Amino acid sequence: MGVFLDTGFYLGLCHPKDKFAAQSEKLLVELAKGNYGILYTSYFIINEASTLAAVRSKNDLTVFDHLGKLLWGSEKIANIIPFNLNLELETWELFKKVNGIDLKDKKTMSFTDITSVILCKHHQIEYIVSFDSHFDKFLQRLYQI
Repeated sequence: MGVFLDTGFYLGLCHPKDKFAAQSEKLLVELAKGNYGILYTSYFIINEASTLAAVRSKNDLTVFDHLGKLLWGSEKIANIIPFNLNLELETWELFKKVNGIDLKDKKTMSFTDITSVILCKHHQIEYIVSFDSHFDKFLQRLYQI
């Protein structure tokens, strides 16, 4: 058992003005108890969280410092799953299916989000901490505890 941490969760933890800041803090307290297993994330999430933290905080160095501590530093909370290049085609095919067939005229599911689904599938991770409901089709989403 394990939990994959999505971008919005990290943003809520590092940026106090984020709309999910309080919810992210509550989730972190619960996850720290270990009842859901080991915490994971990916370099795709780090990329996305870093970029959005810069944009939403207007390049606030205190936000960057806090995010850095959560990702690599003294407050590191998750293991980083490397993306195996053998998963590229599987990710691409699911991306096309979800966006070209399943969600044809609805909100697009990002390539990063599809990558998270594939990584969870290959690492037998059942849960995701995310505020995005499009994950509900693939994983058990933790967004309130």
